[in-house]
Amino acid sequence: MTGPGNELFLNPERAAQGARDLTDAGSDFLSQQKSIAPQIQSLSSGPPWGADEIGAAFEAQYRQIESQLLTGWEKLGTYVEDLGESAAHAVQQSTATDEANDAIVRRTWGSR
Repeated sequence: MTGPGNELFLNPERAAQGARDLTDAGSDFLSQQKSIAPQIQSLSSGPPWGADEIGAAFEAQYRQIESQLLTGWEKLGTYVEDLGESAAHAVQQSTATDEANDAIVRRTWGSR
């Protein structure tokens, strides 16, 4: 939220909770991937599309796409987890910086 003069007002508790929620979402996403990926691989292990020429062509394309999908799913979950952790760190650092600057301003102002 911004205020007069485009100042940014950060509610540290709310932002920290959002960061934790983001980390949890990434963890849940990864957990689902680890649970579902083996099922996908198992169901497609005996190519249900057949062994004829068309089935073989489909198989060649499918394996590459299946691998890319499962790898991308895992990378996305890890990314979301890491993003939440980075957001939490940013909240902590912003709050610490604000508190340190507040102390400096109060000391400086108080000495006048």
